[in-house]
Formats: sequence, structure tokens, C-alpha cells
Amino acid sequence: MKYSKSILSVSVAFLALLLSACDDGSSAPEEPVDTFDAAVVCPADGMNAYGEPNRGTFTDARDGQVYKYTTIGNQVWMAENLKFNAPYSVCYDKIEGYCETFGRFYSLHENGEWFDFFDQELLDTICPAGWHVPSVDEWTLLSISMGGGAKAIYRLYSSTSFGENGRTGSDDCGFNSKPAGYWLSNGDISGEYRLSIYWTSTARSMKTAEECAFNPEGIYFWTNQHRMSIRCIKD
Repeated sequence: MKYSKSILSVSVAFLALLLSACDDGSSAPEEPVDTFDAAVVCPADGMNAYGEPNRGTFTDARDGQVYKYTTIGNQVWMAENLKFNAPYSVCYDKIEGYCETFGRFYSLHENGEWFDFFDQELLDTICPAGWHVPSVDEWTLLSISMGGGAKAIYRLYSSTSFGENGRTGSDDCGFNSKPAGYWLSNGDISGEYRLSIYWTSTARSMKTAEECAFNPEGIYFWTNQHRMSIRCIKD
């Protein structure tokens, strides 16, 4: 009987030890606290580091096109996609008004090829004067400023509805990312109303570049598509 009681005591003690281990907080890490505050990160009022209003418009001197812009952290971004009629760019006209809403689709490779070296002169001049095609690092900083991951994507997407299957967000900072999709080599588009995919100025290999894709989990970098949207950032 004493032996049985001893076994029972050891078993109870061992069970208590297991329960204690499960309660030490190590089994399931807590979700990081979301500290994003649009009033701090991207206030609509006030002036940015360039001495300009945080949000406003500017004119592309090349064609007179007027663009909206927004300030997020220390970055100033165009708040709509580029529409400049640059070499190798195309305007999707199979859907009325598509180009006006979503901008043009661009190649930044030599001769407009899918896989080729960057056309450096085109890359350097395709954005309006004082603006440039953002690098991977600049896109990454934008995501961090917006809270990272899926939260950042939701906050960057336009609140405009594009139908039942379209992608929308809260557009907390006026970035107004509209899901244009991307241009296929056969002249069609893919991902319309669902995907925002942008050029970066960062090479991925000798003949490919990094694309910046907005997917549900966050910003994702991969090999460029044939033609994609461009969103410029201030120098």
C-alpha cells in the first residue's frame, strides 16, 4: 500500500510539472502588438521633408498629366500609377477606361523584351523629373511603415470597389493601390481587379528584375512579368 501511494504521488507531481510547462507562455508566441497609427505615419495635413504639403498633386512636365501624391513616413509616393506614354509601354483598351483608371503597363528591358538587360536610360527617365522607380529596399520600407505583412497590404489597397472578386482595402494613407494585374506576352492581361504588381529598379539576375507583388500575406518579390505597372517615389 505504501508503495502504491508513492507511485501515485510521483505521478501527480509529474503531471503538475507538465501543466506548469504548458503555462510558461513558450508554447504559443503572442501576436505582436499592432502600433500603426495613420495620424503619425501619414498625416493628411502638415508638411513633409521636402517642404511640401503631405498630400497634394504635381504635374508631369512631359505631357501635362497631373498626379496625386502622398507622404508615408519619410517617403513621398505617387498616389496613382504612371500613365506616361514611354517606349515599349501599352495601354489596355479591351475594357473601356481601364488605362485611365489603372495606368499603362511598362517594360524596362532593352527593346521591350521580357528577359533582357535593364534599359538604363529608360529606367532613369521613365518617371517624372524628381521621381524614380523604387528599389526593393524602398518597397520594403513602405511595407514596414504600414505595419508589415497582410496589414500593410490591406492599408495600401484602394477602398474603391472593383466587383465581388476585386481586391479592396482601407487605404489609410492615400496610397490608393489599384489592382491592375499585369500584361501577358499575348496582349492580354491577368490578375485584373485582384493583383497589384509593380516594377522595382532592382535587378534579380543578369536579364531579369525584381517585381513587387501585393499578395494577401504581404509584399512579395519575384521575377518580373512581361509588362507591369509603375509607381514612382520622390528622389
